[in-house]
Order: sequence, then C-alpha cells, then structure tokens
Amino acid sequence: MQAEWEEMARRNWISENQEAQNQVTVSASEKGYYFHTENPFKDWPGAFEEGLKRLKEGDLPVTILFMEAAILQDPGDAEAWQFLGITQAENENEQAAIVALQRCLELQSNNLKALMALAVSYTNTGHQQDACEALKNWIRQNPKYKYLVKNKKSSPGLTRRMSKSPVDSSVLEGVKELYLEAAHQNGDVIDPDLQTGLGVLFHLSGEFNRAIDAFNAALTVRPEDYSLWNRLGATLANGDRSEEAVEAYTRALEIQPGFIRSRYNLGISCINLGAYREAVSNFLTALSLQRKSRNQQQVPHPAISGNIWAALRIALSLMDQPELFQAANLGDLDVLLRAFNLDP
Repeated sequence: MQAEWEEMARRNWISENQEAQNQVTVSASEKGYYFHTENPFKDWPGAFEEGLKRLKEGDLPVTILFMEAAILQDPGDAEAWQFLGITQAENENEQAAIVALQRCLELQSNNLKALMALAVSYTNTGHQQDACEALKNWIRQNPKYKYLVKNKKSSPGLTRRMSKSPVDSSVLEGVKELYLEAAHQNGDVIDPDLQTGLGVLFHLSGEFNRAIDAFNAALTVRPEDYSLWNRLGATLANGDRSEEAVEAYTRALEIQPGFIRSRYNLGISCINLGAYREAVSNFLTALSLQRKSRNQQQVPHPAISGNIWAALRIALSLMDQPELFQAANLGDLDVLLRAFNLDP
C-alpha cells in the first residue's frame, strides 16, 4: 500500500484512470469515444450553448452530457469536441479527454487550445513523446510563431502511436528551444499560452522550479484561470512544495468550486502533509460532486473515477480505519459521507 501511495504522489499530474473501462452506460462510436447511451439532453436545442453555461457554473458531468449531445447532433463540430475534451480532463477522465481532443484536431488541425490541452493530457498520462509533439505542433500551427519551426532543422520523427517511453532528450530540448526563442522574441510581453507550454516542457524535463516560474508568469496575465492554478499546484507538489501546492489548489477551487481534478490533487497534497482527514474530505467531496450532478438530472448512476476511489482507500488506510476502508472497497459513498459529517 505504501509503495502504491508513493508512486501516486510522485506522479501527481498523472491519472491512472479506470473510468472508461468501468462505464456501463456508454456505447461505442466513431473514433473510439464512448458516448452515454441514456443522455436526457441528446435532442436538446442549443446543446452546445447550454454546455458552455453549465461549464461556467462548474457542473462538469452535466457539461459533458450537453457537449456529447451537441456532437451527436453535429459530429463535425470541432469546438464541441474541444470543450468535451477539456471538460473530461477537468472531470478526471483523461483517456476520454485525449480521444475527444484528437478528434477535434482531426477536424481542425490549427485549434491551439485543443493542442495545448492535449499536450497536458499526454503529460498527465505519461505519454511524453506525444506531449512533446503536441507542443511542437502548437508552435507550428500558431501564426505568431510558426516561422520558428521553418528556421529549424527538422527533429527526429516521433511515433504516431501513443507510447509511454521517455521522450528523446534531444527532441525535448529542441522543442524547449523553440518556446524559449518565442518568449525571447516577445520581449517584455508575456504570452500566457506560450508560458503554459514552457511550464509543461519544464515539467517533462523535471525542471520544476523553472516550470513554476513559467506558470506564475502566465498567471500574471490570467490570474482567474483556475486550470493554470491547478497546473501550478501540481508542479509545486512534484517539486516537494506541498504546502504551496495546497494554496494553489485552494485558489483554483475558489475560482471554480466544481473542478474535480483540482479537488483530487488537493487531497493528494494533504496526504503528503500528513493531513489524512482533510485528504479524505476532499476525495469524498469530489465523488459527491460527480454523483450529485448526475442525480439532479436524473441520469443513471455513473461509474465514478477509479483513481479518486484508489486515493481515498489509501488515505483511509493511513488513518487506520478498517471499517471505512471496507466501505470504500464496496463503493459505499453514503456511509463514508456520514462518517465524515459531509452532506450527501
């Protein structure tokens, strides 16, 4: 159990997601994305606009249903695929996010938001080569910076098949050089998207302090960007700065209370600090938010993120609570919520 926790803590950005395998209310569709079969919004007029509204409100599970409905109505809607992918990642379902973002880019190869989000998702799942290639494509497709790629000799080709092997150091350094040169060309003007890419690249190379500087620079331009606060928190955590990570995650959740990914990450940092009860509370809140949203819309009970349950079991084992650990093994959320005096 301790070894499992140490691995989870070390790979703070990474989700060992089991949701796609466990879903029972989904059906196969094109490009490998699994849509919910019992979606009450599948014929909803203006599903995309309603999805954006729910996303702004922080209701991630229902946002996903509306975006799926929009895509079923118009499978070629690249923007709907983009928002579906980004929301799946925020809802702690990285594999679904990757498939949706890949589909978006098949439809619209110059979608910069999708490219950056895909790079982050690849990083989260340990696909370093693919993350590097997505970040290079972001430069290549960006009208402001694409000339930099043309001025460089082509780097060794990356495999198109997703691979968890470490990225070749020369490839990583080559992409970093592109981003650093772009930042230099900007002078004193901070491009928050470019700084985000730099942060991911420094994270990939284990240069956590430089990644932290990059994310902080981006936040000077976008102080209300909750996803940036979350990335800063994850990088601080990986740099063994858990107390600062808690502050960053807390800020992300102040801006977006329904941000499941940040709630999960906050729980992990609480475990790092020995605050096991607080960790359990955050994991239970994340699980409750996912369930509550679906229940309000009378959607069948979903398969809830397996990695949140796994982290919850670890926290309970560290608290030496065998009865509650058993409840977690059984997936009995109500028993656990009552035990920690949390609203169901």
